Amino acid sequence: MIKPKHPIKTYIVSTAIITTLAFTPGLSENVSAKANVNSSGTGSSIEASESTLLNNGDRGGAVKSVQSELASQDYYTYNLDGIYGSITKEAVEDFQSDHGLAVDGIAGPKTKEALSSSATEPEVETETQTETMTLSSTSGDAASDSDFVATAQSLVGESYTSGGETPSEGFDSSGFINYVFEQNGTDLSRTHAQMWASDGEKVDSPSVGDVVFFEETYTSGPSHSGVYIGNDKMIHAGTEATGVEVTDLNIDYWENRYIGAKSFD
Repeated sequence: MIKPKHPIKTYIVSTAIITTLAFTPGLSENVSAKANVNSSGTGSSIEASESTLLNNGDRGGAVKSVQSELASQDYYTYNLDGIYGSITKEAVEDFQSDHGLAVDGIAGPKTKEALSSSATEPEVETETQTETMTLSSTSGDAASDSDFVATAQSLVGESYTSGGETPSEGFDSSGFINYVFEQNGTDLSRTHAQMWASDGEKVDSPSVGDVVFFEETYTSGPSHSGVYIGNDKMIHAGTEATGVEVTDLNIDYWENRYIGAKSFD
């Protein structure tokens, strides 16, 4: 390496530049502001604000707010962790596709506005809502015809807790199914994958009181299920934000992950 001929002079000039940067109004503010931009240039790696375009790598209360609105409309079924990762991006893309928005996985102003307005829109039954895959063919029975459904309905509003199996501690999704059927004298395997592989009988289309199964929700293979109550709806333990709730199965998120139904009578 070639050494500078005037090291003392170089040191003095460098020190002067650093001092000038530190005391120049606006310049130091620009430098510090850029420290909040993540590697993709789309948002803050520390915490995104409500006005930020939210994308991969963002985190904080603004992201958690979007996750909560997605969860309330059954596009997001995971913990509200405030981290904008691939799962949140996929949920945003599903929502955008369903609502005629540009599908880019970015929660910008139009997507946020659509999320807020969709959350307050009343549900309107349409003819197409009763024509979905194989879920609708045996949905004519009233929900009260099933003891399983009656038990599930009595639990709507209970909290979601990872590993939970009772109303007092809350339910996770498979714990909820176990509890409903246990209360009616039927013991099931603890996990969705085990229930799908070993318990009950598979049916071509679900009847009231059957269990509908889904895959690839938070892990590969069968990973979620709910009690079918007719009219293309199920009761399930959703997320920490929703708890035990009634969900419409016509939503793309569930249609795309549906793998079948089983009867546990």
